[in-house]
Amino acid sequence: MAEIIATTDRLILRTQADGDLANWMTHLNTPDVTAHLAGVLTEEDVVKKFARMAKSQAEQGFSFMMVTLKDGTFLGTVGMAPIENENIPDNLRGAVQIGWQLRADHWGRGYAHEAARAVIALAFQRHGIEILYSQTSPANVPSWRLMEKLGLKRREDLDYEDPAFPPADNPTIVYALAREDWRA
Repeated sequence: MAEIIATTDRLILRTQADGDLANWMTHLNTPDVTAHLAGVLTEEDVVKKFARMAKSQAEQGFSFMMVTLKDGTFLGTVGMAPIENENIPDNLRGAVQIGWQLRADHWGRGYAHEAARAVIALAFQRHGIEILYSQTSPANVPSWRLMEKLGLKRREDLDYEDPAFPPADNPTIVYALAREDWRA
């Protein structure tokens, strides 16, 4: 049974439940949604991703979570996790990132912003994280604009090349929000 981690005015952020894999494959594993996320994954890779999310939740108390409307409509995922990439700068090793991925037919309604605000509060209030990072590509304008709307600041000194992504999605650009800046 899924555990509700947080709620907002319109959303529920929860752990995995039956049916989430099918919803992910239908609504998130699409060319539109994965355009800046290295493309559509195999079902096997999505199953592995779900296992990593469950393991992170069990071991660290946080992970990427499922996001639904309060009526149960599956929207996508939002959450935080350690940055795991061999190409990152040394000063990002062990850092925690926030991210989101919502189904395309629900873009532009403020759901990502609402869900990400809840995750930021969890990061700083419940988990004591000092700095929260986020990553995207310069081409993913809606993503970095949301980062800025959430108060994250561009950290060009942490940008890096990631060969897993095409040239159009390089470099990976990094944003950060410190707990003391969030409080202000």
